[in-house]
Amino acid sequence: MKFKNLLLYLALMASLLMVACDDKTGGDNTGTEPTPDEQVGDVVDQVSQYTARKFDGQKRADLFYEIFVRSFADSDGDGKGDLNGVTAKLDYLDDMGIAGIWLLPVFECNSYHGYDVIDYEVINPDYGTMADMEKLIAEAHKRKIRVILDFVPNHTSNLNPWFTTACSSEDNDYRSFYHFSTTADNGCWKPVPTGTTNYYYLSNFDPYNGSMPDLNYGPSSSCASSGAFKAMTDAAKFWVDKGVDGFRLDAVKHIYDNESATENSAFLSAFYNELNDYFRGKSKLGFNDIYMVGECWLYYTEMAKFYKGLPALFDFTGWEARMSYAIQNSHAKWFPKDMIEQEKEYAKYRSDFIHATKLSNHDENRARTTLGGSIERAKMAAAILLTSVGSPYIYYGEEIGMLGDKSKDDIYVREPMMWAPKESDKMRPTWHKSQYNFELNVGNVETQAKDPKSIYNVYRKFARLRNTYPALAYGTMELPSDFNDSDNNNKQVMVFYRQAGSERLLVVHNVSDKASTHVVKHTIKAPIADMNGVTVKTIGTNEHQLTMPPYSSIIIEI
Repeated sequence: MKFKNLLLYLALMASLLMVACDDKTGGDNTGTEPTPDEQVGDVVDQVSQYTARKFDGQKRADLFYEIFVRSFADSDGDGKGDLNGVTAKLDYLDDMGIAGIWLLPVFECNSYHGYDVIDYEVINPDYGTMADMEKLIAEAHKRKIRVILDFVPNHTSNLNPWFTTACSSEDNDYRSFYHFSTTADNGCWKPVPTGTTNYYYLSNFDPYNGSMPDLNYGPSSSCASSGAFKAMTDAAKFWVDKGVDGFRLDAVKHIYDNESATENSAFLSAFYNELNDYFRGKSKLGFNDIYMVGECWLYYTEMAKFYKGLPALFDFTGWEARMSYAIQNSHAKWFPKDMIEQEKEYAKYRSDFIHATKLSNHDENRARTTLGGSIERAKMAAAILLTSVGSPYIYYGEEIGMLGDKSKDDIYVREPMMWAPKESDKMRPTWHKSQYNFELNVGNVETQAKDPKSIYNVYRKFARLRNTYPALAYGTMELPSDFNDSDNNNKQVMVFYRQAGSERLLVVHNVSDKASTHVVKHTIKAPIADMNGVTVKTIGTNEHQLTMPPYSSIIIEI
């Protein structure tokens, strides 16, 4: 009897010791790695320790970073961000594993945002000179970073010489570039200011002031023969000759006013093919095809049709209707299924589609604001974005948890980047007085880089992992074999596989503010990385239990 009691006592002490060990090691593992392959997390029993490969600097992931130049980095102290400021921060982007930068409009314009282009071949003097642009392109290419420019094929500025000439008479070379009428069908038609003042012109994007007249490409079936098409493609070719790697096309569903995917796709196909033929053989980075991504703000089933015209399109559904909802409502289980369904829809229209995923951009509320201001939810969104399918885009400042609500004005989601403590931040633009981002609620880059629990280090960590593992970079996404669409149990846990070749990874996210468990019923090679201290415990033959704290993630090689 005494012997049995002794055995029970020893078993109890062993159990308590294991719990104590778990408590000591179950911390937050989102920090900057002392080395890129830092081992993190808490693993017990028969599962090996975390064994992430070293990030070798190779840009395997098609990871882009969106920059509003005016608010990004000020190199000369005039209060405005500029091209030299972007160049100065290329090492910052390179360290994160960024493979491309998208610059919001950098051309001569009459607004702070740049979407009213006066001359497509002249640099906005607020941003610098053509020499500055050429230097930025060259320095980006040294780091294997592509440069794509925001290009606006839908309209120009009313100060553009094409438009002022078009207005001057009924018979000139530029008259056909725009829409003119002797009657105003609605408020989007504005009276011609000079010259042919008995006419009206179409300005859908600024119906109040008429500052952005719509371009006219004629029937979509013959758009390539129009004067406006030739002028726009000539301007784009000018930038290809400068070394630019591609373009983000603004408002592609509005080029033809009825938003018809058929008409707009015909135009986009002609535009892409013309420039792709010109681009081939000119890439400084060895790409065969020009990169071209379109903004098409439609639900994915309608947006998918535009893949007939362009190889890449931004996915607004994935963030607005899928991920943000999943995180805010602890309703994550179905997110992978939805993303797989979206990609099946895209494949109906283009086999080599590029799924440009994102959180927020310059036209939307900041991601952290959408998520109620929660920094933990914003970290969760970053982890999901950078482990899911697609070619992700990061909007500048998302990696430090910037805030912004556009309900009063878009300017509030385009506030200055915060590089260092305010008193010593020589590169922080001051052209706009921030209304949402202050030292008390948003940490600057310098401070966050030193904090292993910061959102910056979450972005950096998962971006580098994505570049290190082909399965994360470009692999397929699969659901677990036991996925049950009608089962609401554990709905706060998102589980999916990523696979490229023989490399297969299991990804699990707990998006809720409560701890959760998940059982993995197959062999595990090694956990790679986690966020917020996930524990992995072997509980049987080829059976492992994941204990997941609130807002936690884990990647496991299987």
